[in-house]
This record gives sequence, C-alpha cells and structure tokens, in this order.
Amino acid sequence: MSLFEQLSSLAQRFLDQDQDLAFGFEAAAGRFTVVGFSVQEAINTPFEIVVDLASLDPDIDLAALLDAPACLGLYSKYQTPRHFHGIVTDAMRGDSGYRRTFYTLVLRPSLSRLDHGSDWRIWQDMTVPEVAAQLLSEQGVTDVDWRLAETYLPREYLTQAGETNRAFLERILAEEGIFYAFAHSPDGHKLIVTDAPLAMPMIADPVLAYNANPGGQSRGVWVSRFSQTERLRASHYAMEDYTFHNPPAGMGTLAVGERLDGLKGRYEHFAYPGRYKDPASVGNRFTRHRIEAERVDATTGAGETNCLHLNAAFQMTLAAHTDPRANSRHRLLAVSHSGQQSAALEEDAGDAPTTYSASFVTKPGHLPYRPAVPRKPVVDGPQMAVVTGPPGEEIYCDNFGRVKVQFEWNRHTPADEHSSCWIRVSQNWGGGGWGHMAIPRIGQEVIVDFFDGDADQPIITGRTYNARNRPPYKLPEHKTRMTIKSDTHKGTGFNELRFEDEAGREEVFLHAQKDRNEKTRNNHTERIDNNWVQSVGAEKVIEVGDNHIERIGGNVFISVGPSNLGQMFSRGLQTLTEGIGKVASALGLPGVINPGTGNYALTVEKSKTEAVGVLSSETVGSHKYISAGQQISLNAGTNVTVTANRVLDLSAHSLVAIKVGKSVLTMHKDGRVILSGKSFKIDMEDKIDAKAGEIRLN
Repeated sequence: MSLFEQLSSLAQRFLDQDQDLAFGFEAAAGRFTVVGFSVQEAINTPFEIVVDLASLDPDIDLAALLDAPACLGLYSKYQTPRHFHGIVTDAMRGDSGYRRTFYTLVLRPSLSRLDHGSDWRIWQDMTVPEVAAQLLSEQGVTDVDWRLAETYLPREYLTQAGETNRAFLERILAEEGIFYAFAHSPDGHKLIVTDAPLAMPMIADPVLAYNANPGGQSRGVWVSRFSQTERLRASHYAMEDYTFHNPPAGMGTLAVGERLDGLKGRYEHFAYPGRYKDPASVGNRFTRHRIEAERVDATTGAGETNCLHLNAAFQMTLAAHTDPRANSRHRLLAVSHSGQQSAALEEDAGDAPTTYSASFVTKPGHLPYRPAVPRKPVVDGPQMAVVTGPPGEEIYCDNFGRVKVQFEWNRHTPADEHSSCWIRVSQNWGGGGWGHMAIPRIGQEVIVDFFDGDADQPIITGRTYNARNRPPYKLPEHKTRMTIKSDTHKGTGFNELRFEDEAGREEVFLHAQKDRNEKTRNNHTERIDNNWVQSVGAEKVIEVGDNHIERIGGNVFISVGPSNLGQMFSRGLQTLTEGIGKVASALGLPGVINPGTGNYALTVEKSKTEAVGVLSSETVGSHKYISAGQQISLNAGTNVTVTANRVLDLSAHSLVAIKVGKSVLTMHKDGRVILSGKSFKIDMEDKIDAKAGEIRLN
C-alpha cells in the first residue's frame, strides 16, 4: 500500500464519522493519529511543519524517524486532498494519556540538510545555476525543477566563505534574481527554482470567492477576510562598480520601480560595489532585481481562508470582493496553515470539531517578485596562501602579473594552476608602463587580502618567510643587512643588490649573475674617495663620442699582457683575477688564459699631444718602430743624445742634411756630399786614407 493510500484510508475513517475534515500522517516508524498541526511556508524560505501526534505505542524509536520522509495529509469532503511532505528534523516524545502517548514531529524540506554543513570552497568558470545544481546534488537534494528563462554568464570566481551550504546557495541565487518554492505530493516534495515569477502556476482552486460572513457554513471554499496595504518604499536603485580591465569606464547602473503612485519624491538606494564587471550584460539586470526586491512589499494583501491548497509562490484569483481593486490575480508570498483534530484522541477527546484555517500574504500577481539579497559574508582580515602553478614551472603568471594561490582552507582542489582565480599582486609602485614589478613565485607564501572584505575579490598585498622559505641571510647574525636578492629561473645563481649597515663595515654590494647593463641619458658622475679597482676577465671597450680627459694626481702604470699584472696591484685583486681565469678556463673562452704576446694598439684619428712636466722615459725590450706619413720633428731645449750599442743606421730617400750654426753637411741621393762652413779641421790620431777618381785641392 502506497503512502497516499495509507493516508487516505486513515483519514477516511474520520470522514466516515460525519466529519467534514480529517488529517492523516505517515512516517518511517510508528503509527500516529494527528491531533493538530501548523505549517509555515514562504517564498524563498524552507517550510516548517509542526505536527502534534498521538500513538498507542509509547516506545517509538525517535532516531528511526529522524532524517526520514514523512507526510501530513489534509482531507475534506468538499476539496481535493492536500499533502505536506518533508523530512523529520525534530522528534519529541511527550506525556502519556489514558491510552496514548503524545509526540511532536517537525518536518522540513530536504533542502534543510544544507543547514547542517558549512565550508570554505571555490568554484571557477561556472554559472550560478551550475554551482547550485552541483551543491544540491552533493547534499542529496535531487527532486529539483529548474524553471529558468534568462541566460547566465559564468562566474570567473565564486567563494563560499564559511557560510552554511543553504546560506551560500540562497545568496548566490538571490544575486542573480533566482528564488525557490516547493510543491508537495504524497510521495515527495519538489524544489522549484525559477527566475520567472510571473510564470508560477495557479493553486488547485484558482478562483476563491470572498465571503465575509460564512457563519456556520461548512460546505464550500472562500476567503473570509482580505485587507490591502500600501507602503512607502524606494523608487530608484543605483549601483556602481570598478574593473581593472577598463579603469576609466563608467560602470553605473540605474533601475526605476513599477507603480510609484503616491510617492512625493525620489527615494533612491545607492550600492557600491555592485558585484558586477559588465554593466550592460550583468549590471543592469542586477540593479533591476534590486529595485524589484526592495518593492516586494510595497503593495500587499492579507487574508484568511479555509482553502487547503494555498501554496507559497503560487497564484490565486480573488473574486466577489466589495472592493473591485481586490478582485484580481494575487501571488502568495507567505501562508500559515493550522488545524486541530480532537476526534483523533477518542476517549481523551473533547467535543471540539476538526478545524482548519489558513492566513496568507499576497502581492499583485502582475508585479514581479525578487528575493532580497542576503548580506555577503565579510572576510575578517588577510589570509595566508601559497603561490601555485603547473608542474615543472617556477613562475606562473598572466599578462597582468597575476598569479594563482592555494589557500590553507581549500580542501577541494589540488595546488596547481587551477587552485584559484588569477589574483592581482600589489606592487610598491605602479604606472603606465613603469613602476616596480616582482612576480611571486610558485611555493612562496603570500598575504592575501580582499576588496571590501569580499572573498570573491582577493588581492596579494605581501609576501612572508616561513620555516620552509628562509631569509637569504642567517638571522639575527646579519640583522644589519638589507637585500634584494633574486634566484635564477630554472637554473642556479642569483642577482643581488645588498646594503650592509653595520658600523665600520658599511657596504653596497651588487652582483649580476650574467650581464649588467647601465644607461645614463645625460651626465654620469662617480666619486671614489679611496681606491678604485677594476678587473675585467676578457675584453674591455671604452667608446667616447667627444673628448676623453683623465687627470692623474700620482703615477700611471699600464701593463699589457698577463705577466706582471699581479705585481702591480693588491693581493686581493690578484686573487680575483685568478678567479676570473679559472672561470674562463671552465667556460673555454679563447684568448683569456693565453692572450698572445701582450700587444698594445693605440689609434688616434687626428692629433695626439703629450705634455710631460719633468721626465718622459720609454723602455722597449726588443724593437721600436716609428713611422710618419710625412714628417717627424724632434726638438730638445738643450741636448739630443742618440746611442746605439752596435749600429746607428740613418737612411733618407732624397737628402740628409746636418746643420750646426753656419756649418752644414749635406748628402744628396745622386751621391754628392757637401760640407760647408767657416773652417774645416781634421785631427786624426792614426792616419787618413783618401781615394777618388780625381782629387782637387785649392
């Protein structure tokens, strides 16, 4: 026998006893008769059914009733049956009477299971209906009727920030203007999820006549009381938001409510942030939903009826009211059902008849219903996270320098490139194509804050060291050091700019793992108060576009070739240059270990002038060659001495002339030698040999 048949047969027994009404109840354990009940239902709210019961069994297992289905049936000789189905969330055993023990059970929808769990969780690139469907399925809510008319864009990032599962579900649905209601049957209750309030169905008795004086009538269905209320509510709703994808864009939206009769002014709510990034596709719809939610109770009706079939979110039509404005279609916002069945107690019963009544609240059926958006949870403060990315990568970012992280509370996704949305990184300085940039690397611990406390809008505001990622220098031993030290990507090495502030050891240290490049667009000035040592492992090139002036206050030593370098400078520099040689040897750089004979070449395009104040000395170990394209001039203030230990060879192509005062010795290329002067004296210690074709003496 089905649950419906069991309920029907149980209630029929009372109907056969000349009762117009009867109530039945069936649960997973025990047999009960209904003493009384109350049902509270409203749009976008889980219903609550409280049933007072009696049973001949004083020992019904309460645990067997919990989290199991049960159904309350309402039966009338003049209406079709009405059922309220739910799961038992509370079970209480009360006092015992003459033969019966009293119980009270509370039924709620299967959706209420979501009240008993909360989470920190991330959804990415899913629409709100997709997230809601997944969450409902995971919680065992499977009988769902989706009635969605609008198209929903995927949310890049959606966070359940410690909320209960139901609070999170209701919030994200309300943000999109989606609400829910329930439909009952003897075998279950269906969750209806919709964004189209005007499309909700009519109740089983769609037209209810108004009857203000039913008197003792028992037959028929009517509304015995109905009142109407107008309330002052906001007329406009405006919102604003911001997106870094298009900072200067105007994101403002505005929506105006319907039926503003009676308002003497403009009453506007303004909200920031609006929780949207595209005003055209999302913002306008969000804002329209907000004003619709704000004006839900601007015009309402309230009444009482004996109709069994009122259902929150469904529609009914009121007829025959004395006020024609009330005779229209109404949407049920909330319904409260109550009933008493004293006859079920038999010998414990009094003379009171079985009764049922319902009170209700409505709004005009042609006006839309939207749920109020619950306040979004505010994250109390910053949280710690670890930067993540794909396997095998060390740095993972997008074109904005955003990274992904794994929060400590994230139990649902692995620490990889999908662990979070792209998260912006606060830098020390930022401008249009200039500023500071340091991308957090995979494995680094970061501090994540949230715009307006919104868990859906994280931003990295800092980075920290921990037991796994230690500072670059041992502390507190090196507490006086400040450093910017990087790590070679997918390699070994580092770049570093370090400051040492210990008194007497102050230092600025710069290390380039490979290349170092400097560019000065105007003047570049250096001042070194003590020594300056440079050591170049390979080549050194200096190019000067204009003048090159060097002033040396002491001596200048230039050594070309490797043989004497270590003799001219400090031992520390010698060690450094030897280190460069070892590096060059390891890298196999040609010409560094054996640079040849130590050549020195100097090229001057125009003039070269040297001025020496006292003494200029040049020593050449082997040969020295001087070559001039036209003329060489040698000028001494007193003496010129030319000494050759072996041979002095003077050669000229056309003429050699030696002049001393009035004495001249001239040698021509044709062989003529002319010696002229005032007098000529030859003084030889041994002899003179003279030989010629002809000798003339005058």
